[in-house]
Amino acid sequence: MTCLPLHRLKLLLTIPIVICGTHLNRAAIGDDYEIGFSTLIGGSDWEHARDVFADESGNVYVVGGTQSVDFPTTENALRRSQDTTGRQVGSGGYCDAFVCKFSADGELIWSTLLGGPNYDRAYAVEVDDEGFVYVSGRGGPGFPVSDNAFQTQFRGTDNGVYGMQNGFIAKLSPDGSEIVWAAYVGVGSLCRDLSIDDDGNVYVALHYTGSGPLPPDSWCAGGFQPQPAGGSEIGALKIASDGRSILWGTWLGGSKDEVSNCGIRIDRQRQVYLNFTTKSTDLPTTAGAHDRSHNGKTDAFVARISSDGSQLLLGTYFGGAEDDEGNSTHNMAVDAHGNAYLLSSTRSADIPVTMGVVQPKLNGAQRDIVVAKFSPEGALQRCTYLGGSDNDGADGIYANDQGDVFLTGDTASHDFPLTSNALQTQRGKSQDAVVVVLAADFASLKFSTRLGGPNYDYGRCGFLDSRGNLYITGSVNGPGWPVHRAFQPEFAGGGGGKELCCEGGCYAGDVILAKLIRLKNE
Repeated sequence: MTCLPLHRLKLLLTIPIVICGTHLNRAAIGDDYEIGFSTLIGGSDWEHARDVFADESGNVYVVGGTQSVDFPTTENALRRSQDTTGRQVGSGGYCDAFVCKFSADGELIWSTLLGGPNYDRAYAVEVDDEGFVYVSGRGGPGFPVSDNAFQTQFRGTDNGVYGMQNGFIAKLSPDGSEIVWAAYVGVGSLCRDLSIDDDGNVYVALHYTGSGPLPPDSWCAGGFQPQPAGGSEIGALKIASDGRSILWGTWLGGSKDEVSNCGIRIDRQRQVYLNFTTKSTDLPTTAGAHDRSHNGKTDAFVARISSDGSQLLLGTYFGGAEDDEGNSTHNMAVDAHGNAYLLSSTRSADIPVTMGVVQPKLNGAQRDIVVAKFSPEGALQRCTYLGGSDNDGADGIYANDQGDVFLTGDTASHDFPLTSNALQTQRGKSQDAVVVVLAADFASLKFSTRLGGPNYDYGRCGFLDSRGNLYITGSVNGPGWPVHRAFQPEFAGGGGGKELCCEGGCYAGDVILAKLIRLKNE
């Protein structure tokens, strides 16, 4: 059978069609969602995307890291070639962060590299109303920080595979040609997530490895917790819009370790929400919270901090008897009412699910996705498992004003729950990306589909725009990703990267990026 890209086929066929052995059901194509565009992005070596964002004009931004010397960039970009002169890289070799901007219909507007001579990779992106682009991630010595930034000194540590690493944040011009300001952040190895407010102030998670010098005491002097409590520690920072000063900071941790991969969000009152994974049994919790005690080997933790950083307004554990992960890149959402949504994964069979949900039990012995909703006071309102009999993971969660939950991830399960209006029901050879819409009452799935081909398709993050359109990005380690109106229809190469190997299979090759357009039902 000939493998045809989606751009060679009409989307509103009245019979099922097959693309590279993948079935696309006509019900979804003509009903709830259709593919707006789907593309690969990459060069001859590996790249991997970590976040995606769409602005109010529908422009789409994607960030990540690349080792390809021929990664596609555009004229007048900030940087078009890699600098491999550094000597403080780890066993994974060199990497540059990349930032790409696409139009609403998938045309590349601009693309640039971002970094120095060592290992640099972007993990998060947001865009303000004026089009300025904010990026955070991990950077090595020599990352291009601004002379007047709040932190110009590299204070990171050796991160093994990645080499010497320190968190960074950068603000780019709307056309991607200039750095407005850039800074290292604290002493931790990376900043996985960021948020911005209407004034351009930036919120990032702070991390301390548990050894070595701390950031300046002045950063957290007025915060809820001015000093780390022990072990590796999480915190939060509010950075001034010009990048020159820290407006406030606080630590948040217990006597054991908190994992560095912390998510951060703000609500309409600029209160700050954190989610992370912890081994500490003595984290500060609040009255009315769902769970004030540690449950298993590791628990997820959700916190809400006052807008000035001085008070803990919500602190709750969440988990079961096994390892529960609540720390992946963009796994918390906050709705207009201040409810917090947590996306995690678990092998625990005793997660506190609520009545009437779509999946009340763990499906098999492997990891399942868990979706939980908390009130502003931390009470558990809804909770469900979601998954098949093999490993399932999720990265990226959003909630609309009605409380419907949108999530992206990946699955190795042949029996991952799909809906009758799925774009793709047939499983690929190994791992597929997934896009899911969970009803507000958690009792049913409004939409659930696979996306993928015959190779390892890794859904690393998603986004929900104001029109209800869905976006997913990540990577694939070989050809066969279904494309439509693609900027780059063919797989360019890669398929490795020592630091990007998951359970024996290296999943980085080319970036995947797809837009799913929500169709209005009559």
